[in-house]
Amino acid sequence: MRTNFMSVEQAFNVDCLNIEKEKNLKYLNISNNGKIYRSYSDSILLPNIIQLEKNLFMASFQLMKLMPAKYVVEKALREERINPKYPIIETSSGTYALGLGIICAELGLPFHIISDPAIDDDLKRRLEDLGGYVQILSQALSADNPQIFRLNTLRDYLIDNPQSFWPEQYNNPENQKAYSFLAEYLIDQLGSNLTLVGSVGSGGSTCGTIKCLRENNPFNRLIGVDTFGSVLFGLNNEKRILRGLGNSILPQNLEHNLFDEVHWVSACDAYLQTRKMHSRYSTFHGPTSGAAYHVAKWVSQQNKDEKVVFIAPDTGHRYLSTVYNNQWLKEVGFFGKDLSYFPLKVKHPSEVNEEWSYINWHRKTYKETMDAKNGY
Repeated sequence: MRTNFMSVEQAFNVDCLNIEKEKNLKYLNISNNGKIYRSYSDSILLPNIIQLEKNLFMASFQLMKLMPAKYVVEKALREERINPKYPIIETSSGTYALGLGIICAELGLPFHIISDPAIDDDLKRRLEDLGGYVQILSQALSADNPQIFRLNTLRDYLIDNPQSFWPEQYNNPENQKAYSFLAEYLIDQLGSNLTLVGSVGSGGSTCGTIKCLRENNPFNRLIGVDTFGSVLFGLNNEKRILRGLGNSILPQNLEHNLFDEVHWVSACDAYLQTRKMHSRYSTFHGPTSGAAYHVAKWVSQQNKDEKVVFIAPDTGHRYLSTVYNNQWLKEVGFFGKDLSYFPLKVKHPSEVNEEWSYINWHRKTYKETMDAKNGY
C-alpha cells in the first residue's frame, strides 16, 4: 500500500469558518499557482470558479465525487478501519466509482464496484484499468429499482466478506463533511453571501456545502435540482432518462430542511443547456451540470442582487457519443427542441408533471412538505 502523497485530513480538522485559524488551503497546499502536486487526485480536487455572467458563477469540477471518496478513504485508513488485503466495495454507476477508483489506485488498495447496465463501457474499462473489479448486475433482475438491487447485492457481499470497507456514500455523514472544504473555498473566492444551486443525488454535496456556508451566513440560500422519476423530493419512483442526479431511494445524507427551493428538470432541458454552455462559454461538462446551469441561470436573472454559484460536478468526456452527438440527440427526439425558459411554480410535489417545475420548499422536512397536501 502506498501512502506517500498529500492527505486532506488536516483541512477538515480545522473549523472551516474560524478566521483565527489558518485556512484549509494552506494545510492542503493545493492551488493553481505553479506548485507541483504529489498526486493526480490532489491536482483536481478543487473546482475552478468561473464567472459566466455578472452574478452567475460556476464551480467547475473535473470530478467532484473525488472529494468525498478521498476524504472518506484517507480517514478510514488513519483510523485503521481498512484492511488493505480486502477490497473497498461500493455501489455506483458513475463518478463516485471513478473517484474511489482513483484514490484506491494511488494508495494501492483493491476495490470492487457493484453497478448495473447504466454504467458506460468507457467508465467500466477505466475502472478496470485502475485495478478494480466491476460487477454488472443483470438488467432483468435490476430493472424495477436498480439502486435497491445493487445495495442488497452489496450487503450480501459484506455478510460473506465482513473485512471489506464500505464508504456508504448515501448514508455516511463523512460524505457531507468532506464538502466543508468546498464551502470554505467558495467563501475564499466569492465571499460569504451566496446562493448555492446544485443537482441532488446522495445529498452529500449540497447539504454538506450549505451547512458550512450557513455557519458563516445563515441567510445563504440552497436550491436543489432534481429530475422526473426521482423520489428525493416527493415524486413517484419511475425510470429516469436523466442520470447523474435524482434517486430511487431516500439517502440519509439528504436533509430536506436545508433546502429553500427545489426544481425538477427534464433530460431534454439538461442536454440542450449542456450544449448551450459549451457553445457560449466553452465549458465542457455533463448533463448534470447542464441541469444545474438551467436552474441557476434563471435564478440569477430573477434575483439580480444575489451572487449565484452552481456546482458542475464532472466533465463532458463521457458524453461525447451522446449529449454532444447531434445524431444521438435526433434518435432520442431532443434535437431541435425548444428549451423551457420559465418554470411552473407548484405548491406540492403531487402537482409536478413532465415540465420544468419548482416549489418553495421553505427549509421544511420531507414529512412537513408531503403532509401539506392533506392540510396538516
